Amino acid sequence: MADCNSGAVDRAADLHAIVRIGDAIRGVVDTARAVNLAALNAMLSSRRGGGNIVGFRVATSELRGVSTRLMDDMEDLTVLVSGMVNEVALRQRKRRNQAYFGRVQDGQARITDLLADIAGKQGGEVERLSHQLRQRRRELGLKTIRALRLCDQGQALSRSALIEAAYGGESAPVLKQVAEQLALSIRSVADTLDDVRGELEKEAS
Repeated sequence: MADCNSGAVDRAADLHAIVRIGDAIRGVVDTARAVNLAALNAMLSSRRGGGNIVGFRVATSELRGVSTRLMDDMEDLTVLVSGMVNEVALRQRKRRNQAYFGRVQDGQARITDLLADIAGKQGGEVERLSHQLRQRRRELGLKTIRALRLCDQGQALSRSALIEAAYGGESAPVLKQVAEQLALSIRSVADTLDDVRGELEKEAS
């Protein structure tokens, strides 16, 4: 009975970990959307600064591209996580069925062969789903690493925007503030994705 409870706790922890990853990804999407909007506002503001701040405009335009790609990547991750949640739930159901048929088999010898066959099939399904879940975790890990590389690019661009903001004349204080906000947002996305990667590594160990 203790083993059964321990397995239930492990499976619940598995599901909770995936849900936490899903929540983190939704947070990244929200922040990436904010980066996109802030970069657009920065581009519009920089037009008032004239030709001196072309570099700022270029950097913020590139940041918009980074944030758009991040949102696309997070959409892929959301689909993956949704599939993982379904697979974990299905695997739990198959495990419960397998345990049930095992208990019935112990209690009624005359239908042992039939139940053993059913229990074996449930076990095979559990193994297949576990393998599929491991593959999805690997894929999620690779996509997270790719998104982190985008964040590195975004951080470099936000630093460039901060440098270029100094050439904005009267607009320089506003442009500097926008560039700092963009840098903070990208850093927030990177931190969240680092947490996701840590969660995946913890689950893999």
